[in-house]
Amino acid sequence: MAQSTQLADVRAAQLERLRTGIDALLESNRFYQTRLQAIATWADFERLPLTSKAELMADQQANPPFGTNLTFPIAHYSRLHQTSGTSGTTPLRWLDTSESWEWWTTIWAEHVYRSAGVGANDRVFFAFSFGPFIGFWSAFGGADRLGALLIPGGAMTTEQRLRTMLDLHATVLCSTPTYAIRLAEAAQAGRIDLAASDIRITLHAGEPGASVPATRDLIERSFGARCFDHTGMTELGPTGVSCAARDGVHLIESEFVFEVRDDAGTVHSLPEKGTITGELVATNLGRWGSPLIRYRTGDRVEVTREACECGSPFAKMVGGIRGRVDDMFTVRGVNLYPSQVEDLVRRHAEIGEFSIEVRSVRGMEEVTILCECQGDDGEAAVSGLANELRLALGARIECRQVAAGSLPRSDLKSRRLRRV
Repeated sequence: MAQSTQLADVRAAQLERLRTGIDALLESNRFYQTRLQAIATWADFERLPLTSKAELMADQQANPPFGTNLTFPIAHYSRLHQTSGTSGTTPLRWLDTSESWEWWTTIWAEHVYRSAGVGANDRVFFAFSFGPFIGFWSAFGGADRLGALLIPGGAMTTEQRLRTMLDLHATVLCSTPTYAIRLAEAAQAGRIDLAASDIRITLHAGEPGASVPATRDLIERSFGARCFDHTGMTELGPTGVSCAARDGVHLIESEFVFEVRDDAGTVHSLPEKGTITGELVATNLGRWGSPLIRYRTGDRVEVTREACECGSPFAKMVGGIRGRVDDMFTVRGVNLYPSQVEDLVRRHAEIGEFSIEVRSVRGMEEVTILCECQGDDGEAAVSGLANELRLALGARIECRQVAAGSLPRSDLKSRRLRRV
């Protein structure tokens, strides 16, 4: 009963913020003026059209440099960021007002960091370069709002970041999951015992890895710390964070309206009971300078409303983001996502970096897993991986060992699926 009451309160607050925000968009936001109408009920909201990334990109190309999704004059905006472009597309530019930036950092401080157990007494190390990608700046701004000690790690080599993190007794690491593993490899090569360091929490985003059990376990063993996942998008905002239950990522429903688009193309509100699977659709409620209404995120999710032991009233993405809708590949009729492969790869300590190559042969997809291996048991590990893939996923996938250091690295998002 308590959860039902909390959900009703959240839904009422969401609808009120939607009414006010959409009224403002109808007055001055050129992108949404022709797409929206005033709403009074949830039924009105559900009649509004979905927004796609392709539409946003087309708008920015037709109306450079920022497009028409601007509710205020340019002088009212104070920050510019852009998407990472790791999917091979032209990056989207995104503007924030001071009010929407405060919304960003407040979510980080009050939801993301708090859920992970980060507080004002922590020393937070940011293991990435500070470019135009918003994730770096929002994580930094949120920790600043929290009152933690901020340690930037830009313009450093992996070895320099590792040494700085240790010398300054950092207690929290923020990075992509892949880069955390890279730091651990560098520590091992330098005979540094990371598990004896002061790091007690690692917080990750950009890839599903921190919600992939084997990857999360590897990071936790390497650092002797608790590993948390965070989800979000440059154009949308910080959408979710994992909790102590460690079985998924809670969607921050106080700041977003979430829906799920099923495989038949029907959009559903989140269930009050049970689960629903499909593409996550989101509307932000505090970024009215450059908002997104019913945005197709491209993220494949399974969302449940079942009560969580952490006590959060928010719905949970079971296992985090399962993968990108366009990253699905098919092996002899079996639909797979990179995160499923990663969970099996990370169970082999001998395998370091890996990549998934997908090619079309006579109308069918052929898949090869390329693996960099450590030590003398690489071939045995790769053979064992191929057998586990067949048993666990029901698909025969070729696995091949490649030279150490031959696969690309990044301290931003790793793009492990490559179509060739």
